[in-house]
Amino acid sequence: MPGSKLVALRNLVWLALIGHINGCEPQSPPVERDVMRKLLTGFVLPMGDLSIVSRPSDCRTDGQTSLAVPLGLFDAFLKANDEQSDDFDLSEFGDRVTTTSGHPRRLYLRTRKPVVSISRAGMTTNDALVCVEVYAREERAFFVFLRREESTWRLAGEVVSWEEPEEEDLTEDPEDGY
Repeated sequence: MPGSKLVALRNLVWLALIGHINGCEPQSPPVERDVMRKLLTGFVLPMGDLSIVSRPSDCRTDGQTSLAVPLGLFDAFLKANDEQSDDFDLSEFGDRVTTTSGHPRRLYLRTRKPVVSISRAGMTTNDALVCVEVYAREERAFFVFLRREESTWRLAGEVVSWEEPEEEDLTEDPEDGY
């Protein structure tokens, strides 16, 4: 039996060494600031001259979605954006960030400058989901998915959550016979 204990100890040491070499450390919990930094620098700021606000939003889902979103991630998103949620402090992103107590649409109508409203991030260990709503001449919203690889967040995809219906052109057209 003493030989089997030695073999077991040797195997345990070998597994620990392999785990250390492969970097199998427990993943640290996700940090919302890291998600927002990647979202702003990789998705929102490149949109151009616009105002940015933060406000909780369920992205007009009413708590349900038909999108192919992992249920745990969508639940985390809804929880992060419930009625008790506060705005996220985006002040580190400079003068393009606006604080407004009103609806972002009112800010757009007052300034005539597009407004992007960013929700709180719903996060699981390696995934994040954020709603980005755009208020301008046309309004729409996107769910933006982010994925963490080691300690770096990357944009993994986006999908339209809602958009204004196109208005039907009711002007007369001579080719239509009237």
